[in-house]
Amino acid sequence: MAKADEKVRIYTGSDADMIQASRVMHGLFVEDKIAFINFDGGFIDPFAENWLQKIEAGNDVVQDSLYLSGQIELTKNVELKMNECREYFQMMKYFIEKAFPNRKEIWTQFGVNDYEKARVSETKMIQFLGMLQKTAAEFSIDLIAAGFNQEKIDKIALLQTDLINADYEQEMSKKKRPAVTQERIEKLNECFQFMQKVSKAGKIIFANNRAKFDQYLMPNERIVKKPDEPAPAPVNP
Repeated sequence: MAKADEKVRIYTGSDADMIQASRVMHGLFVEDKIAFINFDGGFIDPFAENWLQKIEAGNDVVQDSLYLSGQIELTKNVELKMNECREYFQMMKYFIEKAFPNRKEIWTQFGVNDYEKARVSETKMIQFLGMLQKTAAEFSIDLIAAGFNQEKIDKIALLQTDLINADYEQEMSKKKRPAVTQERIEKLNECFQFMQKVSKAGKIIFANNRAKFDQYLMPNERIVKKPDEPAPAPVNP
């Protein structure tokens, strides 16, 4: 059930089909605009232009599938950064053990015991890298003597920053999705409402013209008849 302030589609079928149907009916309306204006002055310009703007806006809104694809890419980027951090620590661990052989109390300060939890969580890994950076700075002389140079020590901060940025982009995308979805639905509904209004008037204006009447049927009102089946009679306005 939709929430009170949540926008829902007022049409059935796909967004693409609705936009296409609206664009076709808009073209028909432009051809028959004089008849519509004579029927209702509310159809005078810029009605046609406003409708076309809604069609274009509806056509340009980000599809949910595309938005999800973007989220998938952001998730992949986070995992790539996480994997880079994992590999880097495993490499660094070699030099920690080399610099402090059998000094498990110092290994603990480098987070050796915390790594298993950090390796599966972006937030924990970010904290882990912060701790690792401080500890590496504290024991930099020993690490450098063991072959883990200052450039490698400095890279810990770079890895943390990259992971923070990747995680931020992923989380922001998740937060924005509901708003993007609501904006898309609103624009598509506006486009559909223009088509509804023209369809309602068109079926009255052309009630005695079967061919024109059919042109202004809404997509869900169209009946696909069998080859030998007679066309249905016009709907009473």
